[in-house]
Amino acid sequence: MLTGYIIEKYSCMTGAYTCNRLVEEAGRRNVDLRIIGIADVTVDRPEGAEPEKADDCCVTGNAAGYAVYHKGQPLKPCDFVINRYKYGHIKDAIGRLAKCTYNDTDAFNAYINKYIQVCNLRSEAFYMPKFLLGTALTAFSRVAEQLGVPFVAKGLESSQGAEVFLISGEEDFRALGKQYPTDKEYLFEEYIGSSYGRDIRFYSIRGEVIACMTREAVSGFKANVALGAGVREYPIDDHIRQASKDIYAQTGLDFLGIDLLFGRDKPYFCEINVMPGIEGMERATGVNVAGAILDTILGDYT
Repeated sequence: MLTGYIIEKYSCMTGAYTCNRLVEEAGRRNVDLRIIGIADVTVDRPEGAEPEKADDCCVTGNAAGYAVYHKGQPLKPCDFVINRYKYGHIKDAIGRLAKCTYNDTDAFNAYINKYIQVCNLRSEAFYMPKFLLGTALTAFSRVAEQLGVPFVAKGLESSQGAEVFLISGEEDFRALGKQYPTDKEYLFEEYIGSSYGRDIRFYSIRGEVIACMTREAVSGFKANVALGAGVREYPIDDHIRQASKDIYAQTGLDFLGIDLLFGRDKPYFCEINVMPGIEGMERATGVNVAGAILDTILGDYT
């Protein structure tokens, strides 16, 4: 029997649709899949264990004699890990217990960051909005000159619509420095008015699109399901297929939620999500996304 862990914030994720669907589909395939919350995990170096080399002193995982404990008990090695938590070293330590991690740890850690995304990703299937990296201390006039007004400000590692703002004037811009530390970095992006309150989200498995939907905001410009956006199935066209293939070729990320904004002749890139939820996608399209994820993982061991 294959064994695996889902890394999440808490071990008890009773209301988490994506985690529970993955566990459900794993059970149907005779896979032992457990949710491991980083809140219940510690990483320790047992007495007498020494790093193999000096560089390993900075490693927070079992590779250099470190042990991972879940609720005080040693966490056993497993066949695979599905990472659904963004931050810190504990998730990486859990990942080192597995033969395979989904997504790959290095690529996952890199492409959490929205600035890395816009710097590295390109495709003939979409336009890349103009962008700047800056802080609330950046001169508003500088950003406005480069991007126009309004423009969008995004926290670099935010999700579910958090830390995303439409900046309509200098007062909105100054509010960033009041709400967050003034040295917090933001990705400032050109505002795509043709996509106000709506976008395209598709689910990609190794460059192949398995489901696609549109998300439409109830109000405002953020079309996140977590914020109550409505969803409906959307046809998979050539732009979407090509964007999926190109992004997989450039990142190597197995499982991705990819967001595009509506443009005139082709879409604009919005962002990729390395740990996308699947509730809206399954509801909108009827596609068994959780099952497709598990079947892909099982295929790696067949």
